Parts: sequence; C-alpha cells; structure tokens
Amino acid sequence: MKRNNRKKGEGTTIIKMVCASLFVLFSFCWLYFFQGDLLTVAQHGLSGGKTHYNLTIGAIVITVVLCIVQLVTAFLTRLPERLHALSYVPAFLLFAFISSVSHPFSWGNWLWAGPAILVLWLVALVVIGKTNTVAEKPSLDTFWRSLWQNLLMMAVMMLAVATVSDTNAVRHFRAHAEIALIEGKTDAALQAGSRSLETDESLTMLRIFALSRQGLLGDSLFSYAIDGTSIDMLPMAGSKGQLMLMPDTLIWDHFGVRPDSIVLRNDSALRAQLAADTLRPPYNGVSELAKRFTVRQYLDSLERDSMATTAFRDYKLAGHLIDRRLDSFAVCLPRYYTLSADSLPRHYREALVLYQQREDTLFIYKDSLMLEKWRTFERFDSLYPKKSERRIRQEEAFRRTYWYYYYK
Repeated sequence: MKRNNRKKGEGTTIIKMVCASLFVLFSFCWLYFFQGDLLTVAQHGLSGGKTHYNLTIGAIVITVVLCIVQLVTAFLTRLPERLHALSYVPAFLLFAFISSVSHPFSWGNWLWAGPAILVLWLVALVVIGKTNTVAEKPSLDTFWRSLWQNLLMMAVMMLAVATVSDTNAVRHFRAHAEIALIEGKTDAALQAGSRSLETDESLTMLRIFALSRQGLLGDSLFSYAIDGTSIDMLPMAGSKGQLMLMPDTLIWDHFGVRPDSIVLRNDSALRAQLAADTLRPPYNGVSELAKRFTVRQYLDSLERDSMATTAFRDYKLAGHLIDRRLDSFAVCLPRYYTLSADSLPRHYREALVLYQQREDTLFIYKDSLMLEKWRTFERFDSLYPKKSERRIRQEEAFRRTYWYYYYK
C-alpha cells in the first residue's frame, strides 16, 4: 500500500511539474517575444506616457503573478491528478485578459465572458467533486493517460489565449518598428514585417521615416509594401498615418523644424493661447499643432526655411512617386539632384526611365543599364498574355522596383 501511494505521489508530482514548466515557458515566451511590443504601447497609452513597460521585467512579473494565482487555485480546489490542468483556468483567464489589453482601453466581451467562464469552471469543479469518489489504482497506464489528459487541456487553454490576443500582424509590425525607432535601432525598425505584403498607412509612414534616417528613401522605398498616398507620409492634417508610441518630435527633429514653430510664426491667436497656457500639447509631442498643416504645406515651408535639413527633398520626391505623379517628379528632381545615372538613387532612375517613355518629356535622360531592365519588364506583356500569370512573374522579378508599384 505504501509503495502504491508513493508511486501515485511521484506520478502526481511529475504531472504538476510538466504542467508548471509548460505554463511558465508559454507565458514568458508569449509575453516577451510576441505580445511585449503591444503591451508596451498599451501601458504607454493608458498611463498617458508616464510609465514604460520593460519587456523582460514585465514578462517575469506577469508570469510570477499568474503562477501564484495557479498555486492558490490548486491549493483551494485540490483537483485529482487527471484533472490537475483545470487549476490553471483562472490563471489562463487572467493571462488572456492581459494579452488582449489595448489602448484605448475597452472591456469588450470580458464583462460577460470572464464571469461566465468562471461560473462554468466552478460548476465543473462541483460536478467533479461529486463524481470523483473512487480513486484509481496507480499504474503506468493511469499515469500516461492522466499526463496526456492534462497536456491536452493545457494545449486548449494556450490556444484560447492565442485566439483572444491581438494577433494582427500589421499592429505588431508597427509597435516593433516604433519601439526600435525610439531606441535608435533603424535597421531593426525596417526589418519589422519586411518580408510581408501586409501593411497600412501608419507602417508605411514609419518605414519612410526610417529610410529617410538612413538616406535610403530613394533607393529602397519600393522594396516594401506601400499603402496610402503622400498625404499619409507624416502624422499631419488629413493623414491616416498615426503613431501609437513614438513621440512625433523624433520626426520633426529629423527635419530640423517643428510644425509648432511654423504655426506659431503665422498665427498670433495661437501664440496668445500658448502664452496663457490654455493650449497644452499632448504627452507625445506637438501632434495637435502638427495637424494644422498638410504634408505638402509642411514640406513646402521646409524648402523655404534655411534652418531645415535636406530630408524634405526625398520626402517630396517620394510623395510624387507614391502618388504616381511623374510630371511633378520630373519638375522637382533637377532642383535637388544632378541627372546622372551614377549618382541618382535607384528608384529615381527607374522613375525617369518610365517618364522618358512619354513623348512630351521636359529633358533627355539616358541610362542604358536601367533602360535594358525596363525593356525586360516590358517584354513580360508579350511573354505572359494572361494578366494573372504576368503579375506573378513580374512580382518574382520586379517586385522591389518602382515599375511594379506604378502598374500595380
């Protein structure tokens, strides 16, 4: 009898250790590697920018709290060995809620779903307590059956957490890119979702900013998926490009002139409001004042401002290309660049070759190497008469070119 009890105790201990190890590993990895960036954004927004979420500390603290919840639950319920995983239900429920928190905060379905799940779990515990009157004899078969039952329940609960968490790829890319830009890691920001075709106006805006920081806007912009128009290149009036975490002052400092200085220069009433301290900027910089400008107005004002950096030049040219305004691009380009195939960024060369296919061009531009690539692009029309097949072949060979974007 003592030997059987010892075997049963050893089996129960192993099952508990396996479940605990699986839970700790899943919780930490999920919070640190997958959900951490969005939790950073959520905490920043919910605290009004006053606190900062640390990935490592946050993942450890939340995991420890969840483990304490499970230990208390296990002590109070004293579930049988084969149903030990059910003691993780409250911890997983709290885990799911934390993983779904966003800014702006909303309870969503949690106001009824959370209590409903707890009630169902309590009912299940009552039923288990009434039916679990006869203990099974410990054996190897019983142990393995109990282990697999517990692992299956743990897998279902982990899948439930993944289901209710924010798994939107673009939001994850955006959060990761913003955090990387704040930390000065421009390469890491550009790597966020770089192989994905999913994007939105805000992610495109962040990539434009990151490429401008590196001086690669004219060479690499169309290597990424593009969404939106030139209006969305900066978080200004009419733009769909928005920031979740990054202060917009990083963008304005990159240009050398902040929108508020331009607004104040031309708006005496606004200067009076600020002097009276009746117009306070939000915690993430001067975005409210920035919204008084459109992107085009801001860039034009930078061109007239001797204090501005030259970053606005590539922004203006990239805006024309994004909007497919080749005529405007051709007028603007000679003001900033010498029309030489050796010095022009790649996308500008591609755009000029495309522009030269028209009859009423403003100037003659010769680039034999780029022209030969264009001829290859053109031949796809005859090589692949079916549009669907032609697009697939063009994507394989020319997806990172301006030509592919222009005809998309």
